[in-house]
Amino acid sequence: MAKSGAVLSFLGLAMFIYVIDTTIMTVSMSALVVDLNTNLNMIQTAITVYTLTMAAFMITGSKLGHIWGSRRAFQIGLIVYGIGTVTTAVSPNFFSLLIGWSILEGLGAALIVPAINTLIRANFEGAKRATAYGIIGGIAAAGAAVGPIVGGWITMTYSWRLAFWVEAIIVIIVLVGARYIADAKREGRVPKLDLLGVFLSAAGLGLFVFGILQTNTQGWTSPFVWMLLGSGAVILAIFTHRALRLEKAGKDTLVRLSIFKHSSMSAGIPVTLAQNFIQNGMLYLMPLYAQLVMGLNAFETGLTVLPLSLAIMLFSVTTAGLGHRIYPRTLIQAGLLLLIVGGVLLVIAFPGSTSGGDFALAMFVIGAAVGLIAAQLPNLMLGGVAPDETSEAAGLAGTAQNLGMSLGTAIAGSIVVVTLSSAFAAGVADSPVLSDDNRAAIERVLVRNSETIGTELSTLLADQPSEIQNEVGRIAKDAGDSAFQLSALIMGLVGLIGYLWTFKLPKKKLKGKLVDEAVRSTGSVIRNMQLEPSELE
Repeated sequence: MAKSGAVLSFLGLAMFIYVIDTTIMTVSMSALVVDLNTNLNMIQTAITVYTLTMAAFMITGSKLGHIWGSRRAFQIGLIVYGIGTVTTAVSPNFFSLLIGWSILEGLGAALIVPAINTLIRANFEGAKRATAYGIIGGIAAAGAAVGPIVGGWITMTYSWRLAFWVEAIIVIIVLVGARYIADAKREGRVPKLDLLGVFLSAAGLGLFVFGILQTNTQGWTSPFVWMLLGSGAVILAIFTHRALRLEKAGKDTLVRLSIFKHSSMSAGIPVTLAQNFIQNGMLYLMPLYAQLVMGLNAFETGLTVLPLSLAIMLFSVTTAGLGHRIYPRTLIQAGLLLLIVGGVLLVIAFPGSTSGGDFALAMFVIGAAVGLIAAQLPNLMLGGVAPDETSEAAGLAGTAQNLGMSLGTAIAGSIVVVTLSSAFAAGVADSPVLSDDNRAAIERVLVRNSETIGTELSTLLADQPSEIQNEVGRIAKDAGDSAFQLSALIMGLVGLIGYLWTFKLPKKKLKGKLVDEAVRSTGSVIRNMQLEPSELE
């Protein structure tokens, strides 16, 4: 088996390319439209299909890891993902992009992510395992934060295609190194794949997540959205009923729902949902506010969220080993309380903000909270199940992560859109500076609700006196502050709900002795930790 540092490096690289992939696509949309001779709606469709593919097949990917072995599933996932990145890099049109990125990379990720969590458990023990989970969690969260900076720089300086060629090279490196990673031991007979279960889970999760994603354009009052959500919920209910019946009869099922008898899973899944809901909601809100309200460019926006990235990496590494001295549940509770504090600081910072630095403290506190949770929650969840349940637990955790991310982005976005529009319209109507003609012209732009509303308003106001332009700017800033404050408060409310769920987590410490050097840096953690084999007490 390779040294622990090498194992963690390979798994960390795999997690990094998985996380950064979507952000590269997001910041490259304009370039993709031109290069592939398509339109923005089609690129957004590709992003939606990618998210759907991962969400729909994450549980199936975890089961295949149980059937094939986690390392083999990891390797197959890398191969599929690598083929997808190459296909994406050479794409001559939208269709090949859809096949390569949305489908092949999505299917590859559905195999890779559960396998990473299972392989960490197989290759690390005790506090060292906690640190490994912390580092991987930090890489995942920080990758999402720094992704726009990296992706934007590559796209602006070179080409979006280069980013996917770099991903392909990293895939090859990880694939070569994967042979040295110890596989997870499988106990008992190898189960068969429940194909009907695959269909039901994929259809149910796919429809439900698609419904969530559609709220960005359709809104939460759309009958179409609720038809999708309802259909997905009904199919998932059928899947659950069938899975319980099959498991009771001793037959193979896609996921053994008896896994929820462990409090680490029954409480860990809702906490995972809450963490990722807040994390992605904040990562959506801040860049949007920086660009939409403050008018910052892509690089300045990246600097705004940099304190969050740094705090995530710092706290996920330095607090990972604390689980052998302090109850991991207590540390997770502290993290969720910090998330609420960070949200409050953000609400306070919005009014009067003039630069990204005004949010540095709030961003750092939120990043510290995410790092603290990421360092403890995966290990607590997967350490609380039997070894032969690890793959399925990892798949469920991955599904909860994707669902939380989708919900956080969709709900944060819909709150901002609805509140911003209504607050701006009210401000225009109440303004003593604007004339009736000004109000009528602005209202016509607002009614169209187009993606280019900002550009249309700028054109409309270009020939107006400075006092009119300043008044509209003030109204827009006030409306933006109100909208983003409300969305941040909703994030805090979800954090409170997640905090209440943590009391159902097991109150257990990690065994093992952690040497003093363990918390000094990522490198020293990997080199110097000497641990006794351990599990949760």
